[in-house]
Amino acid sequence: MKRPIAWMLLLCLLITPWSALAAQKPSPEKSRLPGPVEMDGEARERILKNGSIQRSKALDVAFSLLEEGNPFLERYNLITGAKIKPRLPYGVPYLFGGQAANHVFAKAPDYVVQQAWQNSKNYYRAGTTYIYGFDCVGFAKWAWKQTYKTDMQSIDTLLRDRKKQIWNSASKPMPDWPDMQDTLQPGDLLVLKHPGTHVAFYVGTLRMYGYTEEEAPGLADWLDWPLVIHSSTNAAVSDHFAYLIKHGLRKYRIATVTDGGVAVSLLCASNAIAPYKVNQQNQNTCYFVLPDNSWLTLLPWKNVVQFCWYRK
Repeated sequence: MKRPIAWMLLLCLLITPWSALAAQKPSPEKSRLPGPVEMDGEARERILKNGSIQRSKALDVAFSLLEEGNPFLERYNLITGAKIKPRLPYGVPYLFGGQAANHVFAKAPDYVVQQAWQNSKNYYRAGTTYIYGFDCVGFAKWAWKQTYKTDMQSIDTLLRDRKKQIWNSASKPMPDWPDMQDTLQPGDLLVLKHPGTHVAFYVGTLRMYGYTEEEAPGLADWLDWPLVIHSSTNAAVSDHFAYLIKHGLRKYRIATVTDGGVAVSLLCASNAIAPYKVNQQNQNTCYFVLPDNSWLTLLPWKNVVQFCWYRK
């Protein structure tokens, strides 16, 4: 009888460390899946008191591509009285070369599954199946067309068109981040050239969405820095679609997870300010954790060689 008891004691010793680890409070290494944000009356009152974002057609359009429960969409609706609903429940994924809006929304609220037709530098491979979405230009072109009812010009043309530029690298090579809100308006288009190109829309600052030093002490130094919405690599969005592929419709099971999608990010000088970093799909995502435990990712200024802010 002594030997079975000894084995049981050994088994308990082996299991206990894993049980203890499982009971620990989860770290912010996984993003919150889409769902409604629970706001009590006190939180709503605080956001309404401190928020100042103004409703605009550009933000109505851009925010409709975020996921259900996104905190910026929820706060935008609360502060402005808008009732913008996501076009797709998990938002819009990133797809290299994705620019066909009729594909993105063809089966809404479901998603289109399609093979990639070209390779990207880091992740996407021709012939591999992904959930169809927008790349950065595809997102910007769609949002521009929906907002202004005209086609957006090419990246090179936007960089050359000084008549409608409100800020460019020739006149101010490096922006003074907190002062940018005095010049920019939500909906202004940011065009960047680094080793590649990128486009995004300015959507305001954290303070405009009702965030305060008391509510988000870890972000106190960046409450007045610019926020942009764009389609880009983003591990938080990847987590959403990894969940959808695993638990959603059977047709999604053959898809490879996206490496990002449409999200709001903090424009900053360097990823070094972020307290968290995760590597997924051959990409690093640097981020802060917002009070609702969702992620605020970064769009760093590193390696930018030319830029402009463009206003219609």
